[in-house]
Amino acid sequence: MIIAFASKNHLGLNSDIGSDIVNSEYITVAEVEDGKLKKVKNVENIFYNDQKLNAKDFVDFISKTNAEIFVVMNISEEIKAELLKNNISVKLVTLGRIADILKSF
Repeated sequence: MIIAFASKNHLGLNSDIGSDIVNSEYITVAEVEDGKLKKVKNVENIFYNDQKLNAKDFVDFISKTNAEIFVVMNISEEIKAELLKNNISVKLVTLGRIADILKSF
């Protein structure tokens, strides 16, 4: 399973979850297999500070990570619907460190 997290900064699993897409500098991508973490990478979020975020463009960007789940604190209904149309689940979480949130998977 591949999980993409909106990430406040470049600290990977030690980063706090991003509040939303445009306020997250990075996307932290975690690959989990048989309950074990296999790989983690940070991808610079090209939509950081983009106030005219296009849902389809964002989904195309996330699709390139092969993510099956996108985790963030807040997301617009338009982007959420576009993610779901592309078989990417959305999980909304409260404030926390990505490593701690990852344990819930």
